[in-house]
Amino acid sequence: VDLQIPSGKLVAVVGQVGSGKSSLLSAFLGDMEKVSGLVNVDGEVAYVSQEAWIRNAPIKDNILFGKAYDEAFYLDIMSACALEEDLATFPAGDMTEIGEKGINLSGGQKQRVSLARAVYSDADVFFMDDPLSAVDSHVGKHLFQQVIGPRGLLKKKFLFTQTRVLVTHGISHLPQMDLIIMMKDGKIVETGTYRKLVQGKGAFSNFVLQFLSEEEGDDSEGLSMMPPPFYNGRLIEEEMAEKGRVKWRVYAYFLKSMGLHLSLVSIFMYGISEGFLMGSNMALSRWADEASLNRSMEASQRDAHIGVYTALGVCYAGTFALASVMLWTLVCVAGRKLHRNCLQNILRNPLKFFDTTPTGRILNRFSQDISSVDEGITQPMEDGVSCAFEVICAVMVIAYNFPWFLVAVVPIFTVYYLAQNMYVSTARQLRRLEAISRSPIYSHFGETVAGISSIRAYRRERQFIRESEEGVDNNNKCQYPLITSLSWLRVRLEALGGIITFVASILAVFGRDSLSPALAGLCITYAMSLSKPFNWLARMMAEVETSIVGVERIKEYCETPVEAPWEIPEKKPKDGWPQEGTISFRDYQTRYREGLELVLKGISIDIKGGEKVGVVGRTGAGKTSLMLGLFRVIEKAGGEVRIDGIDISQMGLHDLRSNLTIIPQDPVLFSGSLRANLDPFEKHTDDEIWRALELSHLKAFAKELPQGLQHPVAEGGQNLSFGQRQLICLARALLRKSKILVLDEATASVDLETDELIQQTIRREFKSCTVLTIAHRINTIMDYDRVLVLDGGEIREFDSPTNLLRDSESMFLALTRDAGIS
Repeated sequence: VDLQIPSGKLVAVVGQVGSGKSSLLSAFLGDMEKVSGLVNVDGEVAYVSQEAWIRNAPIKDNILFGKAYDEAFYLDIMSACALEEDLATFPAGDMTEIGEKGINLSGGQKQRVSLARAVYSDADVFFMDDPLSAVDSHVGKHLFQQVIGPRGLLKKKFLFTQTRVLVTHGISHLPQMDLIIMMKDGKIVETGTYRKLVQGKGAFSNFVLQFLSEEEGDDSEGLSMMPPPFYNGRLIEEEMAEKGRVKWRVYAYFLKSMGLHLSLVSIFMYGISEGFLMGSNMALSRWADEASLNRSMEASQRDAHIGVYTALGVCYAGTFALASVMLWTLVCVAGRKLHRNCLQNILRNPLKFFDTTPTGRILNRFSQDISSVDEGITQPMEDGVSCAFEVICAVMVIAYNFPWFLVAVVPIFTVYYLAQNMYVSTARQLRRLEAISRSPIYSHFGETVAGISSIRAYRRERQFIRESEEGVDNNNKCQYPLITSLSWLRVRLEALGGIITFVASILAVFGRDSLSPALAGLCITYAMSLSKPFNWLARMMAEVETSIVGVERIKEYCETPVEAPWEIPEKKPKDGWPQEGTISFRDYQTRYREGLELVLKGISIDIKGGEKVGVVGRTGAGKTSLMLGLFRVIEKAGGEVRIDGIDISQMGLHDLRSNLTIIPQDPVLFSGSLRANLDPFEKHTDDEIWRALELSHLKAFAKELPQGLQHPVAEGGQNLSFGQRQLICLARALLRKSKILVLDEATASVDLETDELIQQTIRREFKSCTVLTIAHRINTIMDYDRVLVLDGGEIREFDSPTNLLRDSESMFLALTRDAGIS
């Protein structure tokens, strides 16, 4: 690629899906691996990515992005980016918390916030990767005229010095461009002005002439997963920490996960092993007594003592090893059960859980908290149980020989209990706070990785490093007191151990006439050794209780409310359901969460089997909610939905969702092979997969891959273009070919030519299927059977496109005019 863009120019980059448009911008930003050549960009850079990157912060902070607040310029940007009306609907205005990944904004709103951030950055060069594809035609025209275009805010503010590079699939704004770059197969095939390229009769001319009449008519701003914001402007709920002692039900839950009976057997075996150890010491003491009285002990007596001592030692080693193996195995089993139960519950959580819970908080449960069970609890449990029985045995031996020792033990144990209790309560709460302070570190890391291209482009690396360090510092504020509190405990327990040794020695002196030297020595030895198990027991008890906090936190996520049952055997539909594909809404109402207003109000429509229905309406009209309600991602607040006459609220979610197909606006791909993404359950042959790829216009691309269908797909499909990811989702739907298909602006990020080919495929391959389409380009639904127009959660119009266009008062007619369709 050889390219030079003059300063101050407005440049468009066009081409088909996978032609290299986004890669060209990535190369300018330095995100591509350079094999050879030179890339140079003069001046500060601003970047608007194709998938808008939004921070979990207020709207204002997302736009300022670390820069000083200039009120006049900021308000100009709000107006130019058409955000004023949106802010008026939010409870806290521009201080409304957006939520993780912009969860409570529509696709168009996220892109406008991303564009506003770029404008506010005061940069010299602006790289914009198809930012107009996520907004409707009316808003797109406003953004181009007020921000990007020749008379936009960028020109007014920066006095004709900034360079703007715009990747676009549309053609309506191309005549106003200073320079157009046409790309194909990773190469620049043509460059020049609009007039020059059209007159040149080349690839660009064919591209434009073929679709000159097809303006980008988007009736909406995308399938917004946006629940209405919380009334106080906050969406993410604070992570709550338990207070006080860990409840006994948490210990019972963990023991039950281990296997209650086997875990009790394991603890009992530790007690038996300590009994064998005490017996071996007593046998050795008795042997010493007899040897002192009978210096010429017979060989048979000596052998008998050796045999007893050896047998007891072997029994001790065997029972301790068996108990240890059993305990470690049971804890591993418990760890697997806890992880499985937590994962199953998380996957079954309703949408509102993910709206209000950052991913870092969930990752924290599955990383550090699970680790505290797998690695942090077994050794303290083993040492704690062993030390407890060791202390009991030692006290028993000393008390048996020195009964007065019990008098001294009571106050010593009281002081020990108070010190240990003070430490445990402190350490337990510090561990809880430490666990909570770790979640923002994970969330920030994930947010940083997701937006690394934008962070580098805006040169905000230092800001994010500083924020990460602040998170680590907050975590260390809990770690350091935890370490110092342990030192505090150690000093006091060592002092108590010294007191116990002193008391035992005094009693041995006073009881020298009634006690053999060997037993006196054994008692003093036990007293001297008590210091270590005392110290260790307190530490291990504290460690177990602080580690059990991980179980407490996992248990919390194992018991969060879940969706409706996955399967209901007695309500299971017949094989092949739905056969007709009829859909009926009757006075249907729904809301995103309890306490929020209804987002759909009294929807009543009947859709015939095989009918093609377009769903249109402005942002917040309820298109999203209608589709989510059909899949029961959000549950009804009233009314009913029937498919082929069956009330979907009465059947299991798996039976419902596995028989419907959706092609989302934001394509979902997993790390694995291309084949695994197309056919994850391996139900189809390679021939069927190749046919699906051909119908989705990806066969040529897949054939060129070195490994074909086994080509590795990176996490989230990051090694594919956005348009290619959407086409893979289309191929996946073609393989499923269920009777009901939902299209959520599935062609939002493909060029017009590919869009037309995909529409032809959908019309041909899903001819007998019921198709619901949230339209991105209104011209794609002009031949549909009927169009549903929603406004404010209510049905405004529902009729054929022809009848709606005849009505001069029709809302659909206004939308088509905005899209430039006559």
